[in-house]
Amino acid sequence: MRRAVDGLSATVEALYPVNDYGAPDFRTTNMVHRTLEYWYDLPRRQRRQLMALYVLVELGATVLVFGFRRFSRLPVSRREEAVRRFRASRLLLLRLVGDALKASTTVIYMSHPAVLAHVGMRTPCERPSDPLPVLVDHGVLVKMGQAS
Repeated sequence: MRRAVDGLSATVEALYPVNDYGAPDFRTTNMVHRTLEYWYDLPRRQRRQLMALYVLVELGATVLVFGFRRFSRLPVSRREEAVRRFRASRLLLLRLVGDALKASTTVIYMSHPAVLAHVGMRTPCERPSDPLPVLVDHGVLVKMGQAS
């Protein structure tokens, strides 16, 4: 579990970095904690598959990324580049790993109210028949420091 969390933390830091253009980052969106909560809600088999993905990335980086270091020990810029290379690889397995990293974290990232506000959505679902609409008040997010 520890290696899976290390791999997850390193991945979200690389994919959703601290930035100066106003998009919420991995800290603002509490990505690691929210992802772990999501994992614990999954059936055991799916949880293990996701954990295995992040363990593979964490430990596999010693072979897949030049430098012979675990993924979490690489500089953020190297991790960003590694995920980009995985997703653009000619090897199907590496493309699948890169796309799985991006897809599994995007679900959590895009569900955060600060991200929804940043992209201009006021509800997570535009369907009027949605029984549980969650309204995002942009003014409240600004006061919380999670939107500009």
